[in-house]
Amino acid sequence: MSTNHGTEEKSNSAWRLLINFLLYVSPVALLTTVFPMVTPTINRYNLDGVPLIQVILAASITVPWLSQAACLPLYRAIQMEHKKIADAREGLRIHAETLEHQLKRAEARAVRARMSEPQFQDITDLTAFTRNWLYLFFMTMPLVLLFAIPVALVLHWSPTAFGAFFVLGVLNIAFAQLLVIPNLAKNRIIWFIAWLGYTLALYCYPVIWFLPPLVGSLILLVSLGKDLVHLLHFARIPLKDIAFDALRGFFTGSIIWADKYMLFLVTGGEINVVAIYLSLIPCVIAYNYFFVVEADRVNASIQHLWTIFDRLPYKGVQEESSKALRTSNRAIRNSLLIYIASAIVTGILMFIFLPQSYPLALSGLVVAFLFVAVALLIYQIEYMTMYVTVQLLSAAHLVLLFISFMILPNETGYLPIIAGEAVLAFACYRVYRQAWAAPEYSLFWRRALAW
Repeated sequence: MSTNHGTEEKSNSAWRLLINFLLYVSPVALLTTVFPMVTPTINRYNLDGVPLIQVILAASITVPWLSQAACLPLYRAIQMEHKKIADAREGLRIHAETLEHQLKRAEARAVRARMSEPQFQDITDLTAFTRNWLYLFFMTMPLVLLFAIPVALVLHWSPTAFGAFFVLGVLNIAFAQLLVIPNLAKNRIIWFIAWLGYTLALYCYPVIWFLPPLVGSLILLVSLGKDLVHLLHFARIPLKDIAFDALRGFFTGSIIWADKYMLFLVTGGEINVVAIYLSLIPCVIAYNYFFVVEADRVNASIQHLWTIFDRLPYKGVQEESSKALRTSNRAIRNSLLIYIASAIVTGILMFIFLPQSYPLALSGLVVAFLFVAVALLIYQIEYMTMYVTVQLLSAAHLVLLFISFMILPNETGYLPIIAGEAVLAFACYRVYRQAWAAPEYSLFWRRALAW
């Protein structure tokens, strides 16, 4: 009986993972279906002499990279909000104990009674997010300028086109940050509905360029329900923390997305959008697979390690560390196998339906595989709190892209990138193996020695 129950539970868990994964990658299917349908309509419109399609394309290339820089500070803000409440409650407890020692029992009881007030109660991650979102949204808005100014200068855009790009970037930052809501709520249905609203707005009103992210953002805000009132809290975190996390997001986001932005600039906006973005589909599928299916297992293994340092002897810690390493290796291997399977299917379909673009598509599939490998390895290295190493590896990736596209300012720039990225992937693997060979050292002893 128990065996049947266990089997049924595993089956249900597998189905839940599959459904969550399909909902997670649903934006790929929605936008891949709708965008080609509305492109002819968009092509008929200009913004003060600049084709509207070029502005929208520039935004779609920029936003995935930009959003990683804009979203990372949110997670620190959530942690700090929880800590703020815990510290305030601890302060009351200590104050009450001090009054007790001074034999001021009535005052001590009054202080303890305050601990039941709402501001000292634990809150959900969703509430913590809502309290901090508006402030972080305004603080990360200037990031759009870092991406918008090079585009406007290189492509000689008019002020109207530049303004439209900036507004579109800001609205998409809001949408990307609010997409954290379904992640925190563990509700992929909300994720899907928000993207469905985004896609329907694009389909029904393609030339109202600001509407899709606006509709998606409104859906996500409505999903907050009673937590919506916490937007007025307008909590703040130090600017230096925002800058540090935004820089981390900028570097790690560059691994998968920076090449499209640079290629767009060096070709003057004339890129083979279909070939490049279809070759990116396996990358998106594999990356999302990692975060939907594998990331929680890796997180759990790391959290478990943190709990055993003071409970087990060193030999026991080493055994648990080996288990964590196997979990991490399996997560990377499975994600890359998902990429290979997806790339084979995508490659066959592109060979049949886009034979004229196949050489570019093939190089896109190869380089995207290397990007995914580097991104996953860097993510695992970051688990070991090796933030400087991660930034150096990411910076090396950016330098490689820049030099390659400066020498070969077109799609052929991917040839040296493939060679260089293979070397970088090997370097990342060596660092990863070194960091994870002894997770107990990377997580605890290295930090303790630094103190």
